[in-house]
Amino acid sequence: MKQHLHRNLTALAGALLALTLTACAPAADTRPPAEANQQTAAAAPTRPETPTTPAASVQPETPTAPAASVQPETPTAAEPEPVGSVLLSVNPEIRLRYDGQGLVRTVEGANDAGIAVASAAGDLTGQTCDAAAAALVEAIDRAGYLDRTVAGRPGNIVVKLEAGSATPDSGFLDRVARQAQAAAEQCGAASQAVAVSAGDLDDQGRIGLARAQELVREQLGMDDAVFTQREYELDDGVYEMEFTVGGVEYEYEVDARTGKVLEADYDGNDDWDLYDDDRYDDSWDDRYDDDWDDRYDDDWDDRYDDDWDDDDDDDWDDEDDDWDDRYDDDWDDDWDDDWDDDWDD
Repeated sequence: MKQHLHRNLTALAGALLALTLTACAPAADTRPPAEANQQTAAAAPTRPETPTTPAASVQPETPTAPAASVQPETPTAAEPEPVGSVLLSVNPEIRLRYDGQGLVRTVEGANDAGIAVASAAGDLTGQTCDAAAAALVEAIDRAGYLDRTVAGRPGNIVVKLEAGSATPDSGFLDRVARQAQAAAEQCGAASQAVAVSAGDLDDQGRIGLARAQELVREQLGMDDAVFTQREYELDDGVYEMEFTVGGVEYEYEVDARTGKVLEADYDGNDDWDLYDDDRYDDSWDDRYDDDWDDRYDDDWDDRYDDDWDDDDDDDWDDEDDDWDDRYDDDWDDDWDDDWDDDWDD
């Protein structure tokens, strides 16, 4: 009986021991291998981290103003192209180029005087051509050119429509000439503005002979001038023509490009121009200082210096005596005596 009890106790103790060992043993890991590994790694003791140099602090970005939006460029209208030009001539020569509306696009001096006047007039771009012409005439007057005379008369203002020019309307050229005239009058000048149209030009853009003759009549104020009938040729772009008025012969020159009358004279007279056209200061065009057109200084047109028109120096028209005969006496006969007969007594 005791033996049997002893075996039972021994078996019970073994069972208790087995039970205790089972309870103390770690439970089997039934998770998937990857999950188990992660858990193992997490359970592993970690080394303290080696302190690192703190990273430079990043300053917050300063807010920038938004970039200005770029507006698309508005296409600009093209500048109108010139359709023609007017040449204004006194002594200065100035060219006005204008567009289809008659507005000035450019102002150009065509000679040295014209360049100076155009500069003094200021910017005339965009003005009507007639207003610009008036402004230029005022500038020409300020420069003293409207005081110029031709043949003793104030020089005309020639307004020439140049070859190949179109016009905004049929009255365009006349308006320009009228405004130039009005400006001259406002300045107190007696100059007349005369227009030269495209129909007055030849096939090379030069002023034709007929209009050139009219320009001279207008300049001299001689409507009854009769021009010498001959072939007139241009010499360096200048007409050299002759005409008569009241039996007096006149000579003149006119520029076929500008229409300006350059010279005017009558029977050799040079006092119609700005300067004497001979070597001496007198009223005629000869070599010496007298009032007649001969070789010597006297008051008559003969070979010697006396008061009459004969071959010798005395007061009458004969050989040297006081009467009109062939010999030296006091009477008008053929012999040298004191009476009017055929013998010397």
